Amino acid sequence: MSRSSADLLLCLEAGAWTLGTGPDVRRIAFGGATPAPALEALDAAATPPRSRLQIVIDDSWLRYLVVRWPDALRGREERQAYLAHRFREVHGVAEPEWTFAFDRGPVHFPVLACAAQRSVINALQAFARARRLRLVGVAGCFVHRFNRLQRRLDSAPGDFGALAVARGSRLTVGLWRDGAWQALRSQNVGDHGPQILRQTLESWTLRMAGADRGGVLYASGIAPAAPTGWRIEDAGDASWP
Repeated sequence: MSRSSADLLLCLEAGAWTLGTGPDVRRIAFGGATPAPALEALDAAATPPRSRLQIVIDDSWLRYLVVRWPDALRGREERQAYLAHRFREVHGVAEPEWTFAFDRGPVHFPVLACAAQRSVINALQAFARARRLRLVGVAGCFVHRFNRLQRRLDSAPGDFGALAVARGSRLTVGLWRDGAWQALRSQNVGDHGPQILRQTLESWTLRMAGADRGGVLYASGIAPAAPTGWRIEDAGDASWP
């Protein structure tokens, strides 16, 4: 996050809100309670009116899908209906309790889609309005990390690329090839992150054409053992931002 894009960074972690980064970070823990009421405890002096606010949500609060649109779909409403069907089918989540968003792009290209609890999104929007803040973006931890690293992410034509982001016991890994998302999975892995990451990549690529090509694995917050033919690039830790 550059200072030109946002003045404040608000993060929803697994059991706390954090505002800012580094030694000046403000942290409001809510444990197993509902996160929305805890927002009111953030010091108003730390959120000057008209500041530009970027929000990052820990992946434990979200559900992800890589979506391939059927050719028969026409228009945004049909895509939204199909998206709702896929999230209900794969993750068991549905409107109105959950709200869905997806990348904009060519309809023939796979897109990354995300589901978030509507109560959390409503609370964030209400917080921004009440504090007179300009909300410039809301992103999941994996997507936020991917966007920050995007200029570094590279893979040869036909090869796979993957980004693995680990925070606490949560591991999110996304796979792409030739600029198109192929798969994404986010799950609690406990102390078995490196093993599960390797198994996940192997199971994905073995089902795809050109599985013997290997690729580049960018690792953030995890020290993995890459599958045969893969090269590992250290993408730093997964601390905020």
